[in-house]
Amino acid sequence: MTTYSGRVLVEGNTEHTVRPVVVSDVSLSFWGGIDEKTGVVIDQSHPLHGQCVAGSILVLPSGRGSCTASQVMLELILNKKSPAALILRDRDGLVSVGALVAEAIFPEASVLDIIQVEEFESLIENKPEYGKVLSNGTMAFGDTVSEVERVLDTDVSLGGKSNENETSLVLTEEEQSMVNSAKTEAEKRAYECVIRYAHILSDRPTYIDVKKAHIDGCTYIGPGGLEFAERLVKDGGRVKIPTTLNSVSTDLRNWEKLGIIPTESQQSSIRLAHAYVALGCSESSFTCAPYLLDHPPKEGEQIVWGESNAVVYANSFLGARTEKYADYLDICCAIVGKVPAVGAHLGENRQPKVLLDASQIDFSTSDPASFSLLFPILGHLCGTLSDGEVPILVGLESYADSITSDHMKSFCAAFGTTGTSPLIHVAGVTPEANDEMILSCQKKRMVTVGQLEETFKILDQQEDVEEDGESIDWVSLGNPHMSLSECEDLAQLIQKLPEPRKKNEKVQVIACMSRSLYEKSPAVPALVDFGVSFVNDTCWCMLLHPPMIPDDPNATILTNSGKYAHYGPGLTGRRFRLGSMDECVNAAISGQLTRRVSRTFPWHSSRRYFFTHSSSQGLEGVTGIGSTSEGSHSFNRAGAFVRRLAGFILRK
Repeated sequence: MTTYSGRVLVEGNTEHTVRPVVVSDVSLSFWGGIDEKTGVVIDQSHPLHGQCVAGSILVLPSGRGSCTASQVMLELILNKKSPAALILRDRDGLVSVGALVAEAIFPEASVLDIIQVEEFESLIENKPEYGKVLSNGTMAFGDTVSEVERVLDTDVSLGGKSNENETSLVLTEEEQSMVNSAKTEAEKRAYECVIRYAHILSDRPTYIDVKKAHIDGCTYIGPGGLEFAERLVKDGGRVKIPTTLNSVSTDLRNWEKLGIIPTESQQSSIRLAHAYVALGCSESSFTCAPYLLDHPPKEGEQIVWGESNAVVYANSFLGARTEKYADYLDICCAIVGKVPAVGAHLGENRQPKVLLDASQIDFSTSDPASFSLLFPILGHLCGTLSDGEVPILVGLESYADSITSDHMKSFCAAFGTTGTSPLIHVAGVTPEANDEMILSCQKKRMVTVGQLEETFKILDQQEDVEEDGESIDWVSLGNPHMSLSECEDLAQLIQKLPEPRKKNEKVQVIACMSRSLYEKSPAVPALVDFGVSFVNDTCWCMLLHPPMIPDDPNATILTNSGKYAHYGPGLTGRRFRLGSMDECVNAAISGQLTRRVSRTFPWHSSRRYFFTHSSSQGLEGVTGIGSTSEGSHSFNRAGAFVRRLAGFILRK
């Protein structure tokens, strides 16, 4: 029997009884990870896959991945399928937002307790079978129901209310002034939500102004999110800053042409999109890749963005500053034009804590198509290795001239599925990376060839594939949405094919792309002629039913997206393969994808030996690897950092 005392992040109103405990030391994305209708874990890569967490005490390090976790949490609560309590290692505001919205909008709902515990490792090691959570943040765990009840009956002091965990909110002078300034009921409610969230993350929060917003909450998950948005409209809500919208759950202009049946869910998704437009958001955006639109954020610019891939790209590759904002919270911040001064908004929190060292791997750039396959796999692996901390990746410096913005788009999207951090620095590539960051890291983790190949196996699901290949039924492109350069690259691959340059009629090829870029791309006509069908306004992670996925549950979908290969199996119930754009084109013609073997990967173990014993003398004058005066998009930042890194490793 063990007891713990934790910090109450959200005080629920569920009955405090002894409940089964579900424990994992691997963070979990609620969206794409838990079915909001059943409470069953659907992430096939997660250790808890197949387990039901409804009514349990769920113990996790944190959430991870998608900003839509808050929507799933709200729907779990409304469907009475949420855990009774969520015990976290981290002070995770993102997963808490759904519970905050449930309290504010649905007072009749049974809301779970969310508690952060400092002694998380001890709790994990004990692997308790049962537990009970009290309103003061005290927890008791044991192997049987009677064991838990016995200790609580014996020590009545455990039920007392702790001053440290008093959850009644006392506003600061700044916060009271913010609430008093609200001109509408919606603005008042938005301020209250932002303030509640801020107090989850900070004991005495302050706030900063933001200049741009991107809203992830416009994706339809269930009726709770629709009611939330429509109530904001009814109560006079209006954004204060330029605000774009993420992909929604249907192609708003062409759904009938695509053969989509107008179900209640599909029509609700249209209503939700209209509600966010009524709040003043852009009606011409609807993209999961807002950084591809006109006027992307600038380095150092404070923004409030949802959508995990966009957050990681903006922070990492553009150098803008945003947290990973939960659905619902994102629109509240856009309405008030302010965010808490926490996390990646502050320079000190952007410093890496863990060094990811890929310097012992050689990467092959001779085949651009094969080289592109590296980035979804490497991003997915880096997210796993970073374990919630801001990382810096080294080892790509000498390949920087070959790394494109499309590579980084793919990398950041995959990182966002497994990583909790809203940014990753890449030495020689991203604008803030510098040699001081490398030297200051207190932790180092190697990136190995074996890890890359194991990650590929997870994403490719090729265990049962015969050597001569597997039939492909569906080719899915554009997750995140396709860029103009990706369309051009795809058109060039097709142009190299012999006549008649037509896809196999048995293979469906669909690409998701923002309506804005679709209308600009000169490559679209050639791609349509080949047989590519384009879908706008929505994206693959929202297209969960036929005719946008195969009717046959045994069908195989091929994608070049690490993000879709991660989430797709759990969301669709279909089999997935991961391949390069070149392999996607070949499969579209042949209907086959052969099994990839180790020798065909764009990486292999290096024979170079960088690190030999030497003193720290002679390091002066080594060229740095930070930003150049030419601006943040220059890739020519490869510097001679190796000797400094050698000294760092010798000190560890």
